[in-house]
Amino acid sequence: MKEAEPKLLNPIHDRRHRLRPGPHARESMPYMLTLPDERVAIFVYTWVTGEGKAGAAICAFGPGIGDEPIIEVVDGIAVPDEMDFDDWHVGGLHVRQREPLRSVDVSFAGKRASIEYHFEAMHPAYAYSAHANGCPPWVADDRFEQSGKVLGVLRIDDRKIPFDTTGHRDHSWGVRDWEATQHWKFLQAQAGPDLAVHFFQIQAYGRTELRGYVHKHGRTAEITGLVVNFEHDDGLRHRSVDASIRDAAGRLVKLKGDVIAFFPFQVSPLRTLNEAGIAVEIDGVPGAGWFQMSWPTAYLEHVRQQQR
Repeated sequence: MKEAEPKLLNPIHDRRHRLRPGPHARESMPYMLTLPDERVAIFVYTWVTGEGKAGAAICAFGPGIGDEPIIEVVDGIAVPDEMDFDDWHVGGLHVRQREPLRSVDVSFAGKRASIEYHFEAMHPAYAYSAHANGCPPWVADDRFEQSGKVLGVLRIDDRKIPFDTTGHRDHSWGVRDWEATQHWKFLQAQAGPDLAVHFFQIQAYGRTELRGYVHKHGRTAEITGLVVNFEHDDGLRHRSVDASIRDAAGRLVKLKGDVIAFFPFQVSPLRTLNEAGIAVEIDGVPGAGWFQMSWPTAYLEHVRQQQR
């Protein structure tokens, strides 16, 4: 069923884009890694605005880090128009794309948290524009997701944590309207070097949008159906996830995940992303991933008030 495979993205879209001017236009690239045995989750994040002001961050959290996450951020750094993601420097961050959509070196040298690793893609990038309805315009002009094999080392203070596992990245460009969405569930997970799942279920403008894919047995196919449930505490902090996923190749994939590291990330005054590194099983195969849920901050406060 060759027709089930999503349209391939042009590698030029893994390079820097010319953005429309304005305060909300930006290009961003997060790199996500969960180490269940260490009880640690990490993201490295870089972005640049239409005015050429860039930033970068590293965040490490979970029981293996301690009660408080480690967050190191730089922002508002002017970068030249000619600097691209083949050799991208912002503060302590360095991204070097060896081959767009395939091979990337990532490092961040912080005061307490540092990381360096190599990412090698395990499947073609999945672009939201490949969907019949395209990329939702309030998410980005376009966005892609990709899992891969990662090899490197994380340093926390004097502690050194080598890893040889799987991880994930995405790349988006355009305008992100954080307040247009009422809620979303974002999940990426891998179980070994040839089994990966991603879904993005979004409630906005009275509709539910779904984007994502299954990669299994060397084939990538777009998601066509999703049933997802989760357990949470009194503050809507999720603790587990259970999902059944159908794809355009006619496959049904079952995923179960337990949160091993949790971090509430307030990305705007009105919006909180509940970030969680998860230990998963995909069709019974153990692995790791990330489960993010977006909530209006005022709604989370309302829920907490009702529990008092």
